[in-house]
Amino acid sequence: MKKYQQAGLVTTADLKVFLLFLLDNIRYPVEQSTVLAIIEENTDDISLDYEQCLRELADSGHLLFDEIDNEKFYMIADKGREVAAELYDSLDRNLREQSLKSAIKHISLAKRGASIKSYIEVTESKKYRVTMEAYDPYGEIMKTSLVVNSQEEAEQIKRNYEAKPDAVYRGVLFSATGRLEYISH
Repeated sequence: MKKYQQAGLVTTADLKVFLLFLLDNIRYPVEQSTVLAIIEENTDDISLDYEQCLRELADSGHLLFDEIDNEKFYMIADKGREVAAELYDSLDRNLREQSLKSAIKHISLAKRGASIKSYIEVTESKKYRVTMEAYDPYGEIMKTSLVVNSQEEAEQIKRNYEAKPDAVYRGVLFSATGRLEYISH
């Protein structure tokens, strides 16, 4: 039995939910070859079923599709996000976790079209609160604040976030989830 069938990907609908799950977590256009590499890494199988499912999801408006220089790009559409969000829990938990680890390598604020914002405020206790925010076209991705003792330290944090927002974002995700994959590539 194929590994993807052992993980509960038995029907075409299961495969489609899995594809939507991956693309929803990446959140920006990604090459078909990258999607297939993530699938292969997690299922030990690449078949024409996945390519067919990608085409069908694009045809039905659940995915956005474009082809540039003979490379196919896919991105989840609002319709796909709405429909699939309710179905993600139907995927095997271990498969979701493993495939998310693979997809993490492809998460980038810049590629998402994210905008960032950071600012410093003086607190009532005369400390400095640095707030770091990130937004993509669908809304807020991150809003986190740190309170430090000196203005110099606050300004350093703000400069670091503005220079390397992806690194800070991944660090926050690592700290919140404990998933080393956010910082280990």
